Parts: sequence; C-alpha cells; structure tokens
Amino acid sequence: MFKLPERMEMIWLMKAEGLREIEIADTLGISRQAVNKALRDAKAKLFEMFLGLAEVFGFEVIRVNVEKGFMVTNAKIEHEVKRVYFFYIPKMGVRAFFEDSEFPEYLLKHAFEIGIVKNPVKGELIKMLES
Repeated sequence: MFKLPERMEMIWLMKAEGLREIEIADTLGISRQAVNKALRDAKAKLFEMFLGLAEVFGFEVIRVNVEKGFMVTNAKIEHEVKRVYFFYIPKMGVRAFFEDSEFPEYLLKHAFEIGIVKNPVKGELIKMLES
C-alpha cells in the first residue's frame, strides 16, 4: 500500500494543516530537527509514490504538491485525455479520482481541513488543483 509510516504521517498532516515546525515539535515532545527530518522524508516518499504511480499507469504529470499531498495528471484512455487527481489521505494512503467521477465526502473534508479549499465542494477543489 502507498502509505507513510504512522508517526511521519502525523507530522506531515500537522504541517499540512498549517502548524509550524516548532509547534509540531512542542506538541509531540520532540526536537524541531526531528520534525524537519520527518517532513523531508515524508515529502520525498510522497513524491516517489506519486511519480511511481504516474509511471506505472503511463500518466502525464501536470502538477505535484507534496506539502498538501496531491498530484494532477493526464490519462490517455483510448483516444481521449482525462484528468486524474491523486490525493494522499491520512490513514488511507494514496487515492485517485477521475475528473468526471464523484469525489467522496472524506476527500472534500480532508481538502478543507488542510486548507486546499475554503469550502468542501468538488468544483472549488478542482479549480484550486488546476491553478
């Protein structure tokens, strides 16, 4: 499964939600350097996961944002090109959604909680991912 280790995921999520490294360190009772290392490792692992998935499926990468945990790609299906959005969802790992599919409530809630969107609605999320 494409998932970060639990502690690393927790640190990444706290940062994605807007906490500063020193605040994360104080909350978890660890050093700022440990937080910094965990964040660097999390970003590297997410980047590797996203690019690996794009390569396996032959998708063209349009945008990757490991700080917020998403990737935008183009997928050629028969003679049509469709957008595919990949998200890293805590406790679930990487999930992908085609542009014309329904986005589940948990995804919209997650995007709202980490500040990708101000309102948990699909149209706003796609607009932000594409900008």
